[in-house]
Amino acid sequence: MIIPGVPPFIRFMPSHLAVLSLSLFLFIYIPYQIYKNPKATWIGIISKSLGILLILNEVGWVFYKLSLGHTYWAEFMPFELCTINAYLLGILLIFRPSYTIFEVVYFWAMAGTVQGLVTPRLFAGYPHYLFFEYFITHTGIVLSALILVFRYNWEVTWLSLWRSLLWLQVLALINLVFDFTFEVNYMFMRELPKVSSVMDYFGQWPWYIFACEVFGLVSFIFYLLPFLLLKKIGSKANKSI
Repeated sequence: MIIPGVPPFIRFMPSHLAVLSLSLFLFIYIPYQIYKNPKATWIGIISKSLGILLILNEVGWVFYKLSLGHTYWAEFMPFELCTINAYLLGILLIFRPSYTIFEVVYFWAMAGTVQGLVTPRLFAGYPHYLFFEYFITHTGIVLSALILVFRYNWEVTWLSLWRSLLWLQVLALINLVFDFTFEVNYMFMRELPKVSSVMDYFGQWPWYIFACEVFGLVSFIFYLLPFLLLKKIGSKANKSI
């Protein structure tokens, strides 16, 4: 969606670097505080508040798009991966947590959304509404995943990784059919993004889809490594006792 007359977003300009710095601070500070005192009452408050913020932010995006005159129903489906992450993590934070959902969404949240923070697919720069909407979603998704890890001591495994990858194929197939049927582009299954991204280096359709599969698997493994390393360290510590 290209919007004329708005300030352009330029990567690694001061506004982008400020958001990255704030995000990194939140990703370290809040999980560390939860680790120090997992029973603190503020954890429940901030979890529910963040969950509500994620969901309302997605709803706000729908109303904003309507305000621009978009009326084609197929453009309003919650089929983008970050939108799915925002709704699912929001529900987990507000209501009863579910590890079954978390172990799948964790990899989507970390592998896809962190990449989106560093190389945003953003149509407007600061101080436009889209700038705030985009980074609230992406920072909030990663922070939500980290809060759930530290609050409930949840871990992911190789089995979690393969489950997440399998469900991702299901989403991709649904979007592939939907995109070509209704001429939309959820998860970029029909064409490359209209703004530059890392996908520009993956070739044209359909080759970039297969390249994204490989890139996604490598990213999933990367975000699994901390849990594997901690498990290995713990195993060595137990043997030494």
